[in-house]
Amino acid sequence: MNGYKVFRAKFIYPVIRPPICDGAVVVKDGKILSVDKFSEIKKKFSAKVIDYGERAIMPALINVHTHLELSYLKKIPKPQKNFTQWLWQVVSEKQNIDQGKKTLLEKEAIDEMLSTGTGVLGDIRNTPPSYPSDKDIFILPFLEFLGFREELAEQRWGVWRDCIRDFVQPALHAPYTVHPDYMKKVKDLARAYNKKVSIHVAESREEVEFLITARGPLREILISHDAWDDKFRPPKKSPVAYLDSLGILDRDTICVHAIEINDEDIEILRKRQISVCLCPRSNYYLGLNQAPWERLKKAGIILSLGTDSLASNEDLNLFREMAYLLENAPFSPTALIEMATLNGAIALGKMNMGMLAPGALARMIALPVYGGDIATSIIESGCKRQIEWVR
Repeated sequence: MNGYKVFRAKFIYPVIRPPICDGAVVVKDGKILSVDKFSEIKKKFSAKVIDYGERAIMPALINVHTHLELSYLKKIPKPQKNFTQWLWQVVSEKQNIDQGKKTLLEKEAIDEMLSTGTGVLGDIRNTPPSYPSDKDIFILPFLEFLGFREELAEQRWGVWRDCIRDFVQPALHAPYTVHPDYMKKVKDLARAYNKKVSIHVAESREEVEFLITARGPLREILISHDAWDDKFRPPKKSPVAYLDSLGILDRDTICVHAIEINDEDIEILRKRQISVCLCPRSNYYLGLNQAPWERLKKAGIILSLGTDSLASNEDLNLFREMAYLLENAPFSPTALIEMATLNGAIALGKMNMGMLAPGALARMIALPVYGGDIATSIIESGCKRQIEWVR
């Protein structure tokens, strides 16, 4: 048998090419060797055939942005419809964490993602990760830097920097929670270690107000937690323009949300080859606007998907993000599946994932196809959790 396995199904959905009817994927040692019609595969490979019948086999989903740590906040009532009220609640609740329960709920969140077809995720954290070793999921941890007041940022810098050097990716929380000098230091460190940076950008109108005037509810939150810096002078720029002026934006930066942006911001994102991660259901539950999907799409910006956390979403099912956008945005089902797979791999810098092609990792799921458009049927099956992992 030479260690090969052949996985056959009514449809193979490679993402990077059209679906293959009565197709098969050949796998050896966890990597894909060939993707083709079953009639062609059986001519070339003598191997055990595992038949998934009336299903479509596709790559596992890639959730570019979530916060496993916040799974313990799923008790916050939703829909919240008030971003700053929600933010106050999150900051307050984080002061009283039961570490044992927090760890347990993180594991449950990982199980939920696996049960809904996610095989890769970007996890934004405030503490170093300790993931369970028995979960078959690839997690790329991003350790978030927070420190708007310069003295506070300096206190935190050394330990945070050492963690980045050792094992995690850097993240900046947001333009309103990190001192500008330390945003630049974070990005310089990321470049030195060839790592991605994730940052929440232009999520709310309050964020824009703060960067224009240094006033509003975000300032009040900073003051109440002894994080305000009296030396701060508002840049009087949009969040995107502000980050660009600091040299933060390049092709290794993931901008999450990108809601309150204008045409000039979109042009900056395009020129800097930024990946934008959309979290539409989280935005809806927090009463935020939605990203200018059509203009981002027209500009050719790479769009990926995230669920954000259980503190701001009903669940962590990425298929439901696709369904939401299918109903509310100008994306085809095919484009949405690409956003949840291949584009997620591009955003996270994992180019051997998110597609079915020779050399890619064989992280695959199978879903029933009931007829009609294949991509639409896949999304509908995923929303119903009719998912089986291809082992």
